[in-house]
Amino acid sequence: MNKRDSERMAGFLLDLGLNQVESEDVADLIVINTCTVRRKPEQKAMSLLGRMREQKKKNPDMILAVAGCVAQQEGPKLLLRVPHLDLVIGTHAFSRIPELVAKVKAGKRVAATKWLSDDDPLLFLTPRPRARNEPSAFVTIMQGCDNFCSFCVVPYVRGRERSRPANDILAEIENLVASGVKEVTLLGQNVNSYGKKNEAGIQFPELLRKVAAVPGLARVRFTTSHPKDLSEDLIAVMAEQDKIMEHIHLPLQAGSTRVLDLMSRNYTRESYLDLVARLRRAMPEVSITTDLIVGFPGETEDEFQDTLNIMDEVQYDEAFSFGFSPRPYTKASLFPDPVPGPVIKDRLYRLQEKQNRITLARNQREEGKVHEVLVEGASKTDPAKLTGRTRTNRLLHFLPPEGKDLVGRLAKVRVTRGLKHSLAGEWNSG
Repeated sequence: MNKRDSERMAGFLLDLGLNQVESEDVADLIVINTCTVRRKPEQKAMSLLGRMREQKKKNPDMILAVAGCVAQQEGPKLLLRVPHLDLVIGTHAFSRIPELVAKVKAGKRVAATKWLSDDDPLLFLTPRPRARNEPSAFVTIMQGCDNFCSFCVVPYVRGRERSRPANDILAEIENLVASGVKEVTLLGQNVNSYGKKNEAGIQFPELLRKVAAVPGLARVRFTTSHPKDLSEDLIAVMAEQDKIMEHIHLPLQAGSTRVLDLMSRNYTRESYLDLVARLRRAMPEVSITTDLIVGFPGETEDEFQDTLNIMDEVQYDEAFSFGFSPRPYTKASLFPDPVPGPVIKDRLYRLQEKQNRITLARNQREEGKVHEVLVEGASKTDPAKLTGRTRTNRLLHFLPPEGKDLVGRLAKVRVTRGLKHSLAGEWNSG
């Protein structure tokens, strides 16, 4: 989602006639887009902001901006804390960036953190479409979250849940397809609850059907799904629509029902496992990835073992795991019985080692299989190879056939080796 926010701001600045540059040394405007879901990204952003002091000394006319969740969380306080900062762009102000830059050029220091109303056209405004070098694109379908999980700062920095009108989403996707895009990923803090407040007119399964019907679009993905809102209709749409990829990111967070209750997740261990079973009955080859938090306040060793056990049972293809990080405004930041730092570190290590073994084993199971891959371009690790993602969202690197330009196309690739976090393969001419 942060990547899409950065793309959106860049698009508005390109509309102003500005150009993106490779080095901060020649930049007239630097925007640091930030995340505050955990303490570490926030600290990294503030550290980078501090280092920008020297850059500002070298080029006093350069405009320095902080955008995103840290900007929303701190607001005007950032301008007081960081004298060399010119502009604070909150999570509802991305589309206002041309206006805000103009104010800074006029000599003002600005903090724009006001929430937009549900019907404000600026909330989901996108820059004009332009030709793309990548075959995949992100499309925002909603903003904010109403779940208020006890550990999560998102509702406080992104606001309450608002769904974007379906017609606007479809129009953006049609423009993207016209510019060369083959695959879109629909984005929201909880895509499963899209339209449930009725402002969009339809709900998520029906939106997926409409997106899949867009002519020229080859693939549809979405993220992130909340387990409590994953419906039978959504599972059915995934299974019936060939354009919708067989991958779902389904955050578990913890394997203990007691801890899930403390987290305000509104599902149990048993109901989560039932969802997994239903997904795999409908789509036996579905890839399931997840988010996991270790060391939540009061988590016992036995409850941590519950998480390890569910990992064995579900066999996630990938897991994004973190030690608990208390966040401003959240209930969990005030909970008693914090888990000691060394214990969190040890649990996180054990969990990640287990997931590494599971991921490797699941990737090795793909050896010999032929996958459809949307070719994205040259591999970052080996420019002689091409890279792309399978329908199940696995990264696959392979040698291209002599004399064939496959970038931006769908290709059949035979897996020759399953690796720790990717697959290796060869083009399959058949």
